[in-house]
Amino acid sequence: MSGGVDSSLAALILQQQGLQVLGLSLRLGAGPDQGWQAGARAADQMGLPHRVVEAAGPFEQKVLSPVAEAYAAGRTPNPCALCNARVKLPLLWSAAQEEGCEALATGHYARVLEQNSVWRLAEASHRAKSQAYFLARLDPRLLPILRLPLGELSKDQVRRRAADAGLRAAGRPESQDCCFLPPGGWDEFMAGRQAVRPGVLEDAEGRVLGQHQGLHRFTVGQRRGLGLALGEPVYVTGLDGPRAAVRVGPRPELATTGLRANRARWFAPPGDDETISVRFRYSHPGVGCRVSRQGDKVEARFEQPQGAVAPGQLAVFSRDGTIMGSAWIERSILING
Repeated sequence: MSGGVDSSLAALILQQQGLQVLGLSLRLGAGPDQGWQAGARAADQMGLPHRVVEAAGPFEQKVLSPVAEAYAAGRTPNPCALCNARVKLPLLWSAAQEEGCEALATGHYARVLEQNSVWRLAEASHRAKSQAYFLARLDPRLLPILRLPLGELSKDQVRRRAADAGLRAAGRPESQDCCFLPPGGWDEFMAGRQAVRPGVLEDAEGRVLGQHQGLHRFTVGQRRGLGLALGEPVYVTGLDGPRAAVRVGPRPELATTGLRANRARWFAPPGDDETISVRFRYSHPGVGCRVSRQGDKVEARFEQPQGAVAPGQLAVFSRDGTIMGSAWIERSILING
């Protein structure tokens, strides 16, 4: 329970089903980190017992440090996917088991489906809000105990039901930034870790076009905030980690025909000749692809050319809205590359 409307309504739905519910909140020890206090207040309003789970050490080791290292190396990490799989769900389930609980519920917009004793993660019924992408790195062994009460609801329905029930969280604004960021955002986060790496902006031929004040400020596909006036729109087409250089160019230089990724984790591996869908960032609608696998490495070839693919982001593979697996993007395959 973070104290927000989603986790609060999820708890209320389970309580109304007659289940015994215990509220669990993580204390991450980073950023404002007030979620555990808000979670305690939400639990108190519903008359639920509540427990705070200390997570500062694992959060630092398994999320914050890797995120800072990735940005400093010119990759674009996905902190929420890391946290859900490495910290949040494992620690919460461990605490739930200590309390004698039989299942773990969250306020994520996604679904867990069971067919013939096989468990699958699936997109929420209302795809615009679905958060299955951020759960795609979960250990498959967690799926049978995971409950997602909001999987069939839209955000508007959640807020209305919470308001009708008189929950104080009904009007709480939605969080827009990573929960662990200090007031100064990513600049302060990276500076506090001595991980800010200034460098040059250059074109595809290596001509220097300008200077930048931190590699972490850029991601492949970015157009705004480059500080360049070249007479035509230019985009970040690549990040050179060893040199802290940002490569920019016109939009056609972003065109990709596929991606290569590593550390694959599968709920259901695809067949050799099967066409499935891949999303290479949360906001991406997905594109058909053919996948080849070698160990934990994956190569996906798109059915149609795509735009920017950012190394460090998560590629999530699915079939008919059911998540098949995921892998961390190593590099894009360029049309002219």
